[in-house]
Amino acid sequence: MNKFLLTTAATVYLSLGASQAASHSAHKALTQVSPQNAAVAAALTDLKGALSVPRTALPFDNGGAANNCAQYSNLLSTSAPDESTRSAEIRSEYLVCDALRMVGTQPFIVTQAALPANAVKALYERLDLRTFPSSLRNRADGPTHTPKTLLGLGKVTMNRDTVEIETDTQFFSLKIVGVVSRPATEAGSERLQKEWIVWVGDELKDGNYKSYRTLIVRPSHDSRGDRYTGTLYPVQ
Repeated sequence: MNKFLLTTAATVYLSLGASQAASHSAHKALTQVSPQNAAVAAALTDLKGALSVPRTALPFDNGGAANNCAQYSNLLSTSAPDESTRSAEIRSEYLVCDALRMVGTQPFIVTQAALPANAVKALYERLDLRTFPSSLRNRADGPTHTPKTLLGLGKVTMNRDTVEIETDTQFFSLKIVGVVSRPATEAGSERLQKEWIVWVGDELKDGNYKSYRTLIVRPSHDSRGDRYTGTLYPVQ
């Protein structure tokens, strides 16, 4: 991933937005992004400008440092952000960059689709914590592998796009900031494959662990019924 690919996608997006003649069928052939967060919506509206917005310097393990989304994206192709607690806090400023990097690999259009009414409740009850790294994965086993079954005795707060959970030892939050609908790969299919862009906040109260990452959540189905699986983005 690099700045050229992101800027190319931005150019395609801007030209599509300016064209009133783009047909409905042409739109269906493109990736559709429905932002659910003001910062993500603003960045997608001005993708090229968002790449250069100054941010706190984020050190990488190869000695480099990112000061904006473009530098962050380029450095991720060869290295990983420093793993200190302070770097984890700084990385929270770059979660918008993850969203831009994820959708900027190909032409896309921005839509205004709303989240399903039960989206956050579904994350809380069905997200399989065994499917991605977090402070909870070692505790996720058997039937006890969702935020509800692992942390449900804590204080739980939900709104339209976010669930926050606080226990005596931990803060854990899931915030849905975007819905991405990609054209299916099957020939002749008009079906769109949906993914949720989710920001994860994962903190231990003793200060020894902090993580703010982007999670790509997809629905899945197995013999036990519907569940949601997650993949950290970018994978490192």
